[in-house]
Amino acid sequence: MARRARTPAARQLGGLFQSVRLNLRLRPFEMDTEQGRSRERYRRAALTAIASGGARLVSVATVFVSVPLTLGHLGSERYGAVITITALTGMLIFADFGLGNGLMNLVASASGRNSLEFAQRSISSAFFALCGIAVILAVPFYVMYRVVPWAAFLNVSGRINADEIMASAGVFLLSVLVNLPLGVAQRVQLAYQRGFRNGLWSAAGSLCALAALYVAIRLDMGLPLIVLALISGPIIGNLLNGVSLFWIERPDLRPRWSQATADAGRQLAKVGFLFFVLQLTVGIAYQSDVVVAARVIGPQAATDYSITLRLFMFVPTIVNMLLLPLWPAYAESIARGDAAFVGRTLRLSIALASVLSGFSSLILVLVGPWAIRMWVGPSVHADLPLLLGMGVWAVLSNSFTAIAMLLNSANVIRFQIVTALTMTIVSLGASALLGSMFGVAGVIWGTVLAFIICAAVPTTLFLPRVMARLQPLRDKAPALGT
Repeated sequence: MARRARTPAARQLGGLFQSVRLNLRLRPFEMDTEQGRSRERYRRAALTAIASGGARLVSVATVFVSVPLTLGHLGSERYGAVITITALTGMLIFADFGLGNGLMNLVASASGRNSLEFAQRSISSAFFALCGIAVILAVPFYVMYRVVPWAAFLNVSGRINADEIMASAGVFLLSVLVNLPLGVAQRVQLAYQRGFRNGLWSAAGSLCALAALYVAIRLDMGLPLIVLALISGPIIGNLLNGVSLFWIERPDLRPRWSQATADAGRQLAKVGFLFFVLQLTVGIAYQSDVVVAARVIGPQAATDYSITLRLFMFVPTIVNMLLLPLWPAYAESIARGDAAFVGRTLRLSIALASVLSGFSSLILVLVGPWAIRMWVGPSVHADLPLLLGMGVWAVLSNSFTAIAMLLNSANVIRFQIVTALTMTIVSLGASALLGSMFGVAGVIWGTVLAFIICAAVPTTLFLPRVMARLQPLRDKAPALGT
């Protein structure tokens, strides 16, 4: 019988698995040749992907345990208020003003140029700058805590104590400030393509947070402490990560005031500002749907939307963990002028993201209602339009995340800002309009339509220009910013 020809996506995935098989080993490859450096990048990325993926499974498993635990204790309306507050965490990733991503790019580039001194200056400057930002932001955050009518903003009924909601919001805002400088260790680990350590410490933090949540529920500690338990995972993980990195593994990279310089600070600010604007717009566009559902429809809609989204993003979240190590790998290869590695890896990563997220979404569209019922019980409802919208969103967002890894590493930020800002504006309006007309399913379909028109199509048309500009000359790499 004649052998059936494989599709392009299947061939790309076959090439990816073949690359992993050839390059996955504990002993590093020699870095003297371009081929050796390429294989070493794949080795580090594969190790990071495997370890981070396993750790992420532990982290996501804690979410699957904590959701029914919290929902059963609080009820749908109080849980909707809590999940809306914690959803704001994703919207406030811009609080570091892009310095975290700017630091990762600079340290990865320093690694490609074998410059330990530049990496030390960048790390120290970023850490103390973030400490200063946390102190400065404390004032507007306190004003926000005191002035915003949190109960009215979250659209909760009079059955829920307004002071309890306000205190929960205060706990959330304080956690953002504390976590700002702690995130430096995570960025440094990624820059040196050792992101699997981030996953391990993140999983440890998630387990600690789950234990704290269980204690808080058992002792009936109240809504603010339950919120603290839910959001404490990243803080604990980043703290343990920083101690391990800067005091045990690489004390030569430990932030020191004497190594923080004005020149390094200015360079971080220059690179980070564009990332800040991008983080702000993407954070609002991607995380605002829960808030829109709560405001336009009500807390029950926020609960339905949030839990259905978590189910569909299970596999894409793991795939994103596999894609993230490619960001510093791209940055380091661009610093060395290795355009061949960039093109080959981009094709493989897009195939990986689209196939895995598409397959998982198809299954969840078919079994979604049953899976949700088995997971959290009958209090959460997801109809077919909502399931289809979530499936399409999972595939689109995951596939274009693979492209974003390259654009970020090459400092192609202004283009992403324009598309993300346009999508944010269109998405907020479309989600609110369609949500009021068709219910919770209209919220996700508003986001999907906005993404296709404002981000997916322009990025597809612009990507060939980016690839054409990747010159295989080391001294041209810094000119890639756009």
